[in-house]
Amino acid sequence: MTPFVHRVTPYDPAAHVAGPYGGTSIPYASREQVAAACVGAATGFALAAGADRLLIDNPMSEGFFSHSDRRGWQGHGLTGLFPPDLSGYHDGARVPLATGLGLLRAMVLREGAWCRLHTEDGFFLHVGRHDDIHIGGSHPQEEAAARARRLGLTVVQVDHSPYDPALDESDAQPAPPADATFWTRLYALVAERGGVLLEEQHVANARRWHRLTETSHITAVRTRLAPRAHVAVWPDLTEDIDAVRTTLRNTEHLVLLVQQEPDGSIRPARIAEPWMGRTDTTYPTIIDAPGRRAGLVPLRSADHPPLLAGVLPDADGVVRARRRTNPTPGDERRALLASLRVGDVVTGVVASGLDDVGVHVDLDHPEGWALGFLRVPEMSWEYFESVDEVVPIGREIRAQVLHVDFASERVSLSLKALRPDPWQAFTETHRDGDTLPGTVTRSAPFGLFVRLAPGVEGLIHTPAATAAPDPDPPAPRIGDEITVALVDIDRERRRISLAPAPTPAAD
Repeated sequence: MTPFVHRVTPYDPAAHVAGPYGGTSIPYASREQVAAACVGAATGFALAAGADRLLIDNPMSEGFFSHSDRRGWQGHGLTGLFPPDLSGYHDGARVPLATGLGLLRAMVLREGAWCRLHTEDGFFLHVGRHDDIHIGGSHPQEEAAARARRLGLTVVQVDHSPYDPALDESDAQPAPPADATFWTRLYALVAERGGVLLEEQHVANARRWHRLTETSHITAVRTRLAPRAHVAVWPDLTEDIDAVRTTLRNTEHLVLLVQQEPDGSIRPARIAEPWMGRTDTTYPTIIDAPGRRAGLVPLRSADHPPLLAGVLPDADGVVRARRRTNPTPGDERRALLASLRVGDVVTGVVASGLDDVGVHVDLDHPEGWALGFLRVPEMSWEYFESVDEVVPIGREIRAQVLHVDFASERVSLSLKALRPDPWQAFTETHRDGDTLPGTVTRSAPFGLFVRLAPGVEGLIHTPAATAAPDPDPPAPRIGDEITVALVDIDRERRRISLAPAPTPAAD
């Protein structure tokens, strides 16, 4: 291991508890300011080590911190650093220091991309899960450390980086080299089956798809594969969309949905969920139309092995790609999502709000930050004016899982689902024409809302809201206790129409 390793962070571990993004001590800090400080510090260490070019190791375009599809809107932080096809971003690629620092910035900003950066003589840059950067080299680099502290960062010397390649886990049975034998077998599979689907993992967690229907296609595709790519061969996509939907509804493992357009282009694969196999929607996920094909590919080859698999060797025939399989924070979040089922009860803490939309909830799990989302309609059976009345930030809650969305990494929650529906009890014990007391709770241009029971309100429509059988009493106001008559209970729409109760006749 490298003899001198520094841990550089934007927060003081002695004064802050590191959350998902850490608590920064940089004055007036924003994420951009934190990233700028980290890049400035890394620049000082790199120049002191004489590193003008860096090697990329175990790159990802997404998935280290999060698998959410919302992370990709900025090109995973790779836009402007590499061409649109990401050529030059692969394991073993040598990039200028400026490009390496651009990658470091993207990692600190959590834009999706992740990799390790190093030189042949031992200098390295590793970005971790809590805004921590591990920088190593053969010299103490005290001046670079002092410069990083002046930028507002905390610098401590540590024994090693937790992302040291020596600590990597790897597949128990690594894929064999995609050598001449591999390509000979691929030619035979295409000739035998009439078509196969070639999966190219050019970087971890990112895939390109190549449909091979003739042996003549193989050479052209082979020349376009990224260096050190992992390749796998799967059965061809099918036009039998109904069969794909049926399989999807019954699958027990996480799978990828791959779809081909009529023009031959293949859409980016997405995590397939059972609901995608439904046909009773206006816009079905899996489209059945002329020229369209689809297929399901296991997310993990351990769930169902491919027809053929291999790793592209370097030009000298040696396989140097060693993909780490250590669980990342993103892997742990996905595992947490996979463990949840509709109806499960979870606990967490309200983390932030979105005005009148809902609140984010940190689930009680090391990787559960901002994973839960509680919408306003699911907060309470009773009417409330402000979200802070029900779920203020910092409140611990217990909620039921309504839906698990893998693509967005979101768990929809409900507080109401854990409490009896007051509407059910009310409608079972009351009928049209009943007279009962109520409290005026709010007014609207079309009438007054009256609370009849906890979680149950009715509406006195205008002009009944301002009219009364006796002209002497004033119109009801908010907070008044009044007696009303049930005019109509609409059980399907959950609405109750009311009228002021007639004043009893005087003796």
